[in-house]
Amino acid sequence: MTRSDELPGAELSGVIAGLRDAARVPALSAAAGRGGEVVWADVAHARWAGTPTPEHAFRIGSITKPMVAVAVLRLVAEGEVALADPIGKHLPDAPAPDATIRHLLTHTSGLQAEFPGPWWERHGGQTWEELAGAGVEQLWDPGERYHYSNAGFAVLGRLVEVVHGSTWDKVLRDELWEPLGMTATGRVPVGPHVTGYAVHPHADLVHHEPVAEYLAAGPAGELWSTPSDLVRFGMWLVGGEADRDAGEAVLPIALRHHMAVPRVVVDDAGPSGGPWSTAHGLGVRVRQDGTVRTVGHGGSVPGFTADLRADAATGDVVAVCGSSTLGFGDGTRLLATLQGTGTPAPLPPGDSHDAVRQASERGAGGPGEITGTWYWGPFPHTVSIDAAGRVELRSQGNGGRGTVFDAVGGELRGVEGGYWLGERLVVRDAGGVPVALDVGTFHFTRTPYDPDTAVPGGVDGDGWYRP
Repeated sequence: MTRSDELPGAELSGVIAGLRDAARVPALSAAAGRGGEVVWADVAHARWAGTPTPEHAFRIGSITKPMVAVAVLRLVAEGEVALADPIGKHLPDAPAPDATIRHLLTHTSGLQAEFPGPWWERHGGQTWEELAGAGVEQLWDPGERYHYSNAGFAVLGRLVEVVHGSTWDKVLRDELWEPLGMTATGRVPVGPHVTGYAVHPHADLVHHEPVAEYLAAGPAGELWSTPSDLVRFGMWLVGGEADRDAGEAVLPIALRHHMAVPRVVVDDAGPSGGPWSTAHGLGVRVRQDGTVRTVGHGGSVPGFTADLRADAATGDVVAVCGSSTLGFGDGTRLLATLQGTGTPAPLPPGDSHDAVRQASERGAGGPGEITGTWYWGPFPHTVSIDAAGRVELRSQGNGGRGTVFDAVGGELRGVEGGYWLGERLVVRDAGGVPVALDVGTFHFTRTPYDPDTAVPGGVDGDGWYRP
């Protein structure tokens, strides 16, 4: 792989402008790093979305997780805990007490994806005592399979707090953000920040998303940051920081390399699916895009999506943050443009959303049926039923990923592929007519954020409106 010596700033700005326009994101901010420095940053935004700058923070969702993983690995380096320790040794009230710290970091603890109760990302989280007593399910034995678990990182955050006797975010501020110069990162915004929106999939309408407090769920995805701060973190993660002494003081490079060892395949398609390109290390995603291996993570909470990708070989890093629930895609195209590596991945579908519109127009089926289009916020999915009576829930974007549900023990459980493997699907009805689906606590409705259903976190008092 070769890199151009001249930074393609205009081309990078063109990429984020194209991504923003194609996905109709109110504000899309990005940064790039090379040689230990942030070398480029820019923002593309809708005219009505104010004048955000590269210094404006976004919620970064699950990019919180690799930062929490750093705090855990610092405890390992200090001999306070061991990766092979069962979590119950340190947290007797933790769910899955027999799962090890390594299992939790690699999403192989067997814990369910979300937290019992309403959809926590919009409704808000629970205290540790409430979470520990809520009956978080362990769906598999530890180490049996990869299953992404927000609950598992709540447990790791609690571990950090108990060992330190301090909140997990204060630990990160003292031990990670301040040493790396990440001055815009925090559990709440520490400077200017943008508003998060849902963007209607079929009209030029938006809907404010709530910013809920996550409490004990915070380590799964509560942080705010800027792309420039994320780039600083990404360069450090792969050993590309400018101040090597400061970087080593946070965590030795050998342990950072240890984080990035691919340990478990992320196989959302199931055994009959296509090829996979993503694995998980200790709190980080490891992706193989052609000849480029990147270390980082993606993030998504209502109103915001983000992506961080650090080239493990060159130290080049890109980070992108957007202010839309539906998202913008990822940082693949931006990294390819930075490195001049040939034709990057195509832009996501434009404003026409033809396939989505056509699926929506096929309707919801007759009264009492659950087939047809359902919306997770603004994100359209299709429900179908096969000849054996199994229910399939499949997204109409993002590669059409889905999960098949079947009757298990008197309830519908995910039995094949996808994020909701092992999770419950519950049909909510009114007068015998299905009006909502709760899938692993996520709330699906026939129209985006249907106000006539119990949408966790509520709906904007103005409803969908033209900005």
